[in-house]
Amino acid sequence: MTTNNNIEQIIEEGLCIGCGLCAGVFPNQVQMQVSPSGHLRPSESTPLNSQQNIHLQSFCPGVVQSGMPSDKVLNLENIDPTWGPIETIVRAHSSDAKIRHKAATGGGLTAISLYLLESGKVDSVLQVAGGGLKAYFGHSQLSQTSDDVIKSSGSIYASTSPLENLLKILDTGITIALVAKPCDISAVRLLGKKDPRIDRQIKALLTPVCGGFFPPFAMENFLKSIGADEDDVQSVSYRGEGCPGPTIIRLKNGETITKTYLDFWGTDSSQWYMPWRCRICPDGSGEAADIVSGDTWPNCEPTLEVMENDLGTNVVIGRTSRGAEIINGAIKANYLNLEGDAKPSDLDYWQPHLVKKRVTADARYAGMRAAGQIGLSTLDLRTNDLKGCMNKSDYQQESEGTARRIKMGKHRDDFSEESSQSS
Repeated sequence: MTTNNNIEQIIEEGLCIGCGLCAGVFPNQVQMQVSPSGHLRPSESTPLNSQQNIHLQSFCPGVVQSGMPSDKVLNLENIDPTWGPIETIVRAHSSDAKIRHKAATGGGLTAISLYLLESGKVDSVLQVAGGGLKAYFGHSQLSQTSDDVIKSSGSIYASTSPLENLLKILDTGITIALVAKPCDISAVRLLGKKDPRIDRQIKALLTPVCGGFFPPFAMENFLKSIGADEDDVQSVSYRGEGCPGPTIIRLKNGETITKTYLDFWGTDSSQWYMPWRCRICPDGSGEAADIVSGDTWPNCEPTLEVMENDLGTNVVIGRTSRGAEIINGAIKANYLNLEGDAKPSDLDYWQPHLVKKRVTADARYAGMRAAGQIGLSTLDLRTNDLKGCMNKSDYQQESEGTARRIKMGKHRDDFSEESSQSS
């Protein structure tokens, strides 16, 4: 990777996720914009110098993704070979029935965020809310009231830059809880090795289990399939008001179009549309976070029966002693309703697609390098150990398949052929 063109090359290799942290760290030189392909991407008004590029490489999730730094792990025996550090793991949901219904699954992260805010453990919650530079995008929101937190509950399956304003917020001196994707949390955790404000002012790093999000071309195709145009859209609610709840598109003319979660995503997770960086992600379970919350559907695929009857239950994981303490506090304070314990192997059943991504990560990165790319690096994710779950033939097949897809251009932001469904 050249020292004067890092951001451009990260984007060209399909590894930019649009988190916005580079714009936050270098605000006078980098701005987030909607790119020609429709994604939120950083744009350099003034190129970064060599030292700035070295700094960028230390935290950018388009260069490296990190698990939990060893100095944050209380007990090395609690590191699961597949799923990483786990101090506590339970099945739970929000104790408030309205929040449980409104949130994406069971309201786990919303309940914990409310506990942190209302108990005075943080001044605000930095999270993602719907709407942005496009109606179906998300945007970073600093929630200072309980109503703000509740209104912003639910998932956003679209381009969002949750970290663009993080450092400006820390400049004010307030304490926050941060709710963001696993790759975003990794970037913040890595930046914290050089910026002491991260540990001092961010009292909790929270993340959902993440399988990826819809790239712009896929969203535009979905809108066309239901007879809508992007310019006509007022807002999109991707899920919530049930588990997982409907996808609701509100148009500027007042019309509302309602589809099911399966209408939006499809019934086969292996055929999901998503950006290249999401496809080759080594960790959708947020190993760098204090607390993780995820779905508990078998095979991560809700059936019509489940969607009609499931009230919503999260698996909630405390990865640090701080995270475990917060979870226990939220249960004792009646923000979280404990349904029962869980074990790491349950995640294999609930999130099998993430197991495959973890096991194949090293082979895929070898394929990226074979195709002439720099590829992605990992820290504290046991990537080298997990590749041992593959035999030589499968490793070679995965590596060659990745290189072949890159040569076909499937890594590019502007790639939008039907073949992009292939994983």
